[in-house]
Amino acid sequence: MRKRMAALAGMALASAMALTGCSGSANEAGGSEDTFKVAAFTAGYGTPVGKATLDAFVEQGEALGWDVRLYTSEFDYDKINTDVNGAITQGVDAILAGFPDPRQISPLVNAAQDANIPIFSIDGGVEPNEDFVVDVTSNQQQIADLTVGALEKAMGGLQGKNVMVIGHDPHVGIMTRSHLAEELLKAGGANIAGGEIKQVLNPGTSQEEALKFVTDYLQANPEGLDGVWVGWDHAALGAVQAINEAGRTDIPVTGVDAVGIALAEIKKDGPFAATVVQDWPKVLDLVVEDMTAYAESGAKPAENFVETDVTLVDSTNVDDIQPTD
Repeated sequence: MRKRMAALAGMALASAMALTGCSGSANEAGGSEDTFKVAAFTAGYGTPVGKATLDAFVEQGEALGWDVRLYTSEFDYDKINTDVNGAITQGVDAILAGFPDPRQISPLVNAAQDANIPIFSIDGGVEPNEDFVVDVTSNQQQIADLTVGALEKAMGGLQGKNVMVIGHDPHVGIMTRSHLAEELLKAGGANIAGGEIKQVLNPGTSQEEALKFVTDYLQANPEGLDGVWVGWDHAALGAVQAINEAGRTDIPVTGVDAVGIALAEIKKDGPFAATVVQDWPKVLDLVVEDMTAYAESGAKPAENFVETDVTLVDSTNVDDIQPTD
């Protein structure tokens, strides 16, 4: 695995372009024909990690002298496909896909391939995909292993325990780690509360949805829940809220992302037992490094799929961790 080439500064800084579906400054400032032009997109701009990462990419790209235009939506891939197809028609040199669902971007992928425009991806899947010249992501198996291990430790074992799993299958990464966690829990002898993974419909309301999942389950099964595994922190916070409101602070919860409010909950030594840091600054550094090489020489990455390591965060190291949002 390649080592990080440079530290990414200002990960959490919001770009001035943040609030629009399409934004950029180089064209408006009169970029020349020789300027390296990038169409960047994400359908997950409403999530803290998605926003921070794409804003950081725009900031880095503009610092390198690129003309970067950012297209965003609230998980509306019809809009993303339309916007990026328009950018391809107008003329771009490369595309940055931020946290894409490969199942929903075929129209823009086809247009990019027809125009011979490479797509560089951040967290675009869990296996090599020829649609991308490179996809840099987190190791989903490692996430599942670490979080299930933390939950097992907090519950005093898995055998016979009732564990709720909360996921969101439209997000490929969350879907993958949720199902991996489900397999690990079952293999350890745990029962999946409710019989299957609880599916959040909208990440923007994930905290409220998870609150309802856990509240309803505890009302129907007051002594029937031993732990909650959640695929990302904001939904995990809803589970923690439900457990606190029910007075069942003995039920541990794990999340993923290490956002600030999750770290604060872990410091309280309450139900929130652990989360995971995905190294998005490192991921972005690697993608920008590859895109810079392409901009300078036309060289494409030697590998088209790179997984980066993650770090478990619990009460033993939470004070040393910086929030990712």
